[in-house]
Amino acid sequence: MSEFTVTRTLKSPRERVWQVLTQPGHFEGWLPAKPGTAVLDVRTGGSWRATVVSSEKEEIPLTGRYDEVREPDRLVMTVPGDVVTAITLTAGPDDGTRIAYTFDVDESMHTMVTESVDDVLGRVSRVLAGIT
Repeated sequence: MSEFTVTRTLKSPRERVWQVLTQPGHFEGWLPAKPGTAVLDVRTGGSWRATVVSSEKEEIPLTGRYDEVREPDRLVMTVPGDVVTAITLTAGPDDGTRIAYTFDVDESMHTMVTESVDDVLGRVSRVLAGIT
């Protein structure tokens, strides 16, 4: 296992990105989760849960925990499979936000992790675009 980081830039201010990552209604939009199922206790030692619906219409409950929360720039949380990810937000160019996802994964997983992060960030960007 080795530390692996995927960094991208989003065209929204850091505070807005933080809101999308940590507020239930927005969280449901990018997870994507069944509306009304996200329960987030965003604090160090807190937890999250939500239900996603598969393409076969099967409801799948997901849970995780928050190992570190430092608003508005750092979340260390678990994702399904108890995989720990550190999310770091820094100011980017043109009032944007650099977002870095760091995982401790085997090198053989780097391509899959990169694709997964890009997929999630595509959904995060769509949620951000819908916020006025």
